[in-house]
Amino acid sequence: MRLPGRYPAPSYYDPNDKRLVQIVRAARGTQRHAVNIVGIPFDGAVLGRKGARGGPAAIRQAMLGFSNYNVELGVGLEGVRVFDLGDLAVDNDVPKAHKQIESEVTLDLEGSSLLTILGGDNSISLPSLRAFEEKFGEVGLIVLDSHFDLRGKIGGRPTSGSSYGLAVDSLEGLDPRRVVEIGSHGFLNSRKYYAKAKKLGIKTFTAKDVSELGPAAVAKEAYQVASKEVQAVYLSVDLDAVDISYVSGVSAPSAGGLTSQQLFEIVYSVARQPKVKCADLVELAPSLDPSEKSQRVAAATLVYMIAGFAARKPD
Repeated sequence: MRLPGRYPAPSYYDPNDKRLVQIVRAARGTQRHAVNIVGIPFDGAVLGRKGARGGPAAIRQAMLGFSNYNVELGVGLEGVRVFDLGDLAVDNDVPKAHKQIESEVTLDLEGSSLLTILGGDNSISLPSLRAFEEKFGEVGLIVLDSHFDLRGKIGGRPTSGSSYGLAVDSLEGLDPRRVVEIGSHGFLNSRKYYAKAKKLGIKTFTAKDVSELGPAAVAKEAYQVASKEVQAVYLSVDLDAVDISYVSGVSAPSAGGLTSQQLFEIVYSVARQPKVKCADLVELAPSLDPSEKSQRVAAATLVYMIAGFAARKPD
């Protein structure tokens, strides 16, 4: 069962300014050659502060602030096909929820489209990646996150800090040498998990690397690594990769992370690439940020995903 995604109506009508919420349409099933949005309001596997179940609704609410053209990029969204497939109604039990998510996401994936998944805690990336591998076989993964999230299960179950570790350990179609992690910084990871990433062959870019090399260069190299000899690439965005001055409404906010502009540039550059078939946007906990700035950054990230798809060159 799915609940419809709800968007606020614009407070005014201007024929020369079509708002983005007027472009998004509801659909009961995935659409070809389109951006398809699905929400997963689940935070049953959070290791820290809860609240991510409110993410999908908050992102849709914040979409009201966007029009259809980006002056900096020269990209317009008037003609892009964007459909909202609603929110999954999942069980509170983590293993049951993950089985439901895997089953539903499998139905939503489609080769000519970009599926954008709104979380929800970071644990939803694991069943989504399982569905992605089942659909496309050999796949690559690009992650934006402050943490490596290479843990195993804790207390016998997956957590918000274990998705990528369990994925590279269990998915035959995900070679860790085609996994890229962007955004690690500060005293937020253990030496052992950094060593695990290096041993596995995971390519890492720190927040400092992004500042020194530039977001476009990092995105280009990340895609080259993740897309080598595969048909599909998955993009996973944990909002805690962004500095606390921009995003505080997450389970584990931190100082010294990416700027919001760096995030947008990387997401746009990656989403432009033809092999990127699915992207998730996780860990927004709007109840933890009364200023609403975090949900605005999250919504903008979704918009840059849509813009990247709109800017793709025809096959």
